[in-house]
Amino acid sequence: MTAAIASDVPSPRAHWLDAARGVAVVAMVIYHFSWNLSHFGAIEVDVALHPLWRAFAKAIAASFLALAGYGLVLAHGRGVRWRPFLRRLAILGLAALAVSLGSYAVFPESYIFFGILHCIAASSALALAFLRLPWWGLALAAAAVFVLPDLVRLESLDAPVFYWTGLGTRVPFTNDYEPIFPWFAYVLAGMALARLDLPPLRPTAASQRPSPLETLGRWSLPIYLLHQPVLFGLTFAAFRMGWI
Repeated sequence: MTAAIASDVPSPRAHWLDAARGVAVVAMVIYHFSWNLSHFGAIEVDVALHPLWRAFAKAIAASFLALAGYGLVLAHGRGVRWRPFLRRLAILGLAALAVSLGSYAVFPESYIFFGILHCIAASSALALAFLRLPWWGLALAAAAVFVLPDLVRLESLDAPVFYWTGLGTRVPFTNDYEPIFPWFAYVLAGMALARLDLPPLRPTAASQRPSPLETLGRWSLPIYLLHQPVLFGLTFAAFRMGWI
């Protein structure tokens, strides 16, 4: 389905969306700091495997994806603004590549090849085919994407080239893994929520300076790229110094 062509005039900003991203950023920093402490043995719990911590991590990823879907409709729901869309997609692609290269340098056996940024970038491109659907169509599509991995598992998709689908019979060993199925469902769910056009969630003009959470949300991508290398480095230094 071809989306209508729109101008590059920015859409009104939903300030709650920035604040929600800010909350997700704070949660992400808490999770990764705790993961680092677990990795270096400073705490007894295994954050990577503990069910509650795993649920926390999944909730953070789902929130980022749903907010990305909502933002796509807000920015391009009346027609794709191709220049900013392609610019954002290129930035996401480069950021995802940086995560893959950086994680490979530190954890070559479990590097990130299709994590949250990879999923957001791929989902953003896929979402164009669904952009003109009404909210109920998006909700049905989200439900279908979400349940498909429970219905379809194919050994032919176990090859690494198909890991991005999430429809193989085994889960690859990696530190962050959000394949299209089922994670694209959260993007579609966010798009469905945006299509409902609920009055409390509509964009509003800023009446004051952005709150700290809004500021964090607006800088979520650079924070994502920089926070874990900094936290990991500081935790490693504390470990070597015997402080933890």
